[in-house]
Amino acid sequence: MTALYYIGITLLLLFLWPVLIFSSKARFGVKQKLGLIPDEVRKRLKASIVKPIWFHSVSVGEFNAALPLINAVHDKYPSRPIVVSTTTGTGQQLAVERVGDYAQIIYFPYDTYFSVKSWLDAINPALFVIVETEMWPGLITQCKDRGVPVVIVNGRISPRSFKSYRRIKWFFHRYVKMISHIGAQTSNEVERYRDLCDGEVPIEAMGNLKCDGLKAKSKADIEKLRASLALGADDLVFIAGSTHEGEETFVLDAYAKILKLMPGKTIRLIIAPRHPQRFDRAEELIKEAGFTLLRNSRCQRFKDDLDVYLIDSIGHLATFYGIADVAFVGGTIAPIGGHNVLEPYTYKVPVISGPRLEKTRDFARMLEEREALFVVKTPEGMAEELQRLLSDDALRQEIGNRGNKLLIDSQGAVDKALLILEETLGLKKGPSSDAPQQPAQGRGVKA
Repeated sequence: MTALYYIGITLLLLFLWPVLIFSSKARFGVKQKLGLIPDEVRKRLKASIVKPIWFHSVSVGEFNAALPLINAVHDKYPSRPIVVSTTTGTGQQLAVERVGDYAQIIYFPYDTYFSVKSWLDAINPALFVIVETEMWPGLITQCKDRGVPVVIVNGRISPRSFKSYRRIKWFFHRYVKMISHIGAQTSNEVERYRDLCDGEVPIEAMGNLKCDGLKAKSKADIEKLRASLALGADDLVFIAGSTHEGEETFVLDAYAKILKLMPGKTIRLIIAPRHPQRFDRAEELIKEAGFTLLRNSRCQRFKDDLDVYLIDSIGHLATFYGIADVAFVGGTIAPIGGHNVLEPYTYKVPVISGPRLEKTRDFARMLEEREALFVVKTPEGMAEELQRLLSDDALRQEIGNRGNKLLIDSQGAVDKALLILEETLGLKKGPSSDAPQQPAQGRGVKA
């Protein structure tokens, strides 16, 4: 079965080779993805006596989720080498910025036999940790053959993805059963994973790592950011975060309407596209809508009533939510399935979204139950919600407190995930110990 899978993946790569060569997005890290390891990386990996823990996070969202856990592992076990892989260039860039001083950052290999073997030979990990959703049969099989346990943390399977997995359960269930432990985000995901592995893998609800990673900046830092943008004390700020194609136009249309609905109020719009390759496209859309563009990379400041500010950098949106009065979370109008609707509540900022919430359905449902998520389907509907929220300071504060309480109540996933890793490796629980004990479930792993 796995041999046929390898053949299929190899043929697929050959078919897609022109895309990999000519697409700037797909071209990132292609040599490493093929298993061609730079000499300096290979030397650093071989220099370690202790086997590394290898974390894989696909892109920015998954890496942001993994970050508090990676930091926790490093803080508790500073002598333990860490390898972090990403698939996208943006994820790679963020990983280098955030953990590159103590972790080896690499591109995740294509799931072909030789690409995976090359990296496993070089890394020789004690543990492979998948963050959130990806399932790679080739890598999982080779890890099992080497006695390397595989763990999923922050596991997520949307109802839609679950239906797809169920249709090919005959194929996937054998690989799910090779996983040592799964920490799923919610009880619903626990049941989905349990169905896929026929209950043969330890699975538990651990919460969402993204909640643990959401920590507010100090009031002084937020005031400094407001001052850097020349925001007035009475200026109201609407941030559209993690936007995709079609969503900037939607937001700009709603913004034009709210300016007419609330004359005399200074309302500032800030837009943060999800992907860097769309920064220039967002600039075009802002100008086409008749607004004046300001870009974060140029350190520009608000001056005129029709200024719209573009965050054209990665990793800064979370801090910008600290200056917002209302936020729109993207991926909810475009058919993406939604990004983290809890993130703005780090700063008690009410959230508007579109109806496409498949990927964040559990948190969206809990926010809706608390009347702290406002789902809109049209620019007119968004403008109406904006008018209601921006006109009432007390209402915004009340809603912000509701969402913030849910966020705080949802934290604690890092401790649970760290325990899963420790139990799988058989590590002592002492804060300074990195000595291995008997691996969990009888696996012969030398940590």
